[in-house]
Amino acid sequence: MTGTGTGGAGGGPTMGDGGEMPCAPPADPSQPAAALADTGCMDKVDVTRFASVAWSYEVNSPLWSDQADKARAFVLPPGAKIKVLTCTTQSSGCLDAADDGKWVLPAGTTLLKNFGFDGKVVETRLLVALPDATWAGYSYQWNEAQTAATLVPSAGASVTFNTGARAVDWTYPSRRDCNECHTRSAGWSLGLETAQMNRVPVSAGLGTQNQIDRFAVAGLFAAAPATPYKAALVTPYKGQLGSPPSSATVTERARSYLHANCAFCHRPDGEFKTIDLRYDVDFKQTSLCNTVPAKGTQNVDGATNLTPGHPELSVTWLRMNTLELGRMPPLASDVLDLDAIALVGDWIGGIAACP
Repeated sequence: MTGTGTGGAGGGPTMGDGGEMPCAPPADPSQPAAALADTGCMDKVDVTRFASVAWSYEVNSPLWSDQADKARAFVLPPGAKIKVLTCTTQSSGCLDAADDGKWVLPAGTTLLKNFGFDGKVVETRLLVALPDATWAGYSYQWNEAQTAATLVPSAGASVTFNTGARAVDWTYPSRRDCNECHTRSAGWSLGLETAQMNRVPVSAGLGTQNQIDRFAVAGLFAAAPATPYKAALVTPYKGQLGSPPSSATVTERARSYLHANCAFCHRPDGEFKTIDLRYDVDFKQTSLCNTVPAKGTQNVDGATNLTPGHPELSVTWLRMNTLELGRMPPLASDVLDLDAIALVGDWIGGIAACP
């Protein structure tokens, strides 16, 4: 997947031709650059790759994006540092100990993500940290010739993209959609936490060093995470980022998937706080088992949020297994994640009783 910049492989930020810092949030958040090339976030020659100012990275448990391959990177403003929360020993910025290892990114940060199929990029998405401590998202649509990407209207759009090998249906989220998931309670960014970042990358060009070590050596942290690092989330199933370790249990894999794909909303201070799907929360405290769903039973009589031994009576599984009303995730996905449906079904099927 294209996208890796030389900054992400171990270099550092470089200033633009006029001395300005490239790939910064727009001066007016309502008026982002009309062309991706004008953001300074992409390489000027190899235009689908991130610029050298960007630090590329991977995560252990990826967000489902309709089978797209992804490349990820971030750009910090000059002199700014990443703060890593130590929620097991202090509470500032933490909800509780389950938030340990969250990364807090400074104002002026830009997050970059390429989405693609068959080696072609269909979308580059920017998420930027604004001076008022909020974030904004912008999508850019690539042409099939891979020569340029243009700003998607604020309402979003849907296209059929020809990769040369097949036609792929793709939906660009609206700017409002971005803030439905990237919320203050979720920490705005999704995936930038020690348990997600504790890995040796598998993508070409990112080296063979643990990426947290790489960022620490580069001085990107206000205080680097203590070693040994918080245990890595397991990759839920085989994919672009590798496979689960042979020692990983079904529970570990399923809980990892739910943490990455659901817990940013389903947490005690989140948008949908009746259940808590963070990985470090004890199963009993998730409020899943045999509890009444807040948004209905998907027309299945007797269904609960999680019915031990019965995925077909568990709304958590039922909502993953539909593209109709009640679909989870509700945004930015129009394709069922069949591997995750099977995994979560196996997990629920193996639970004998509520704790």
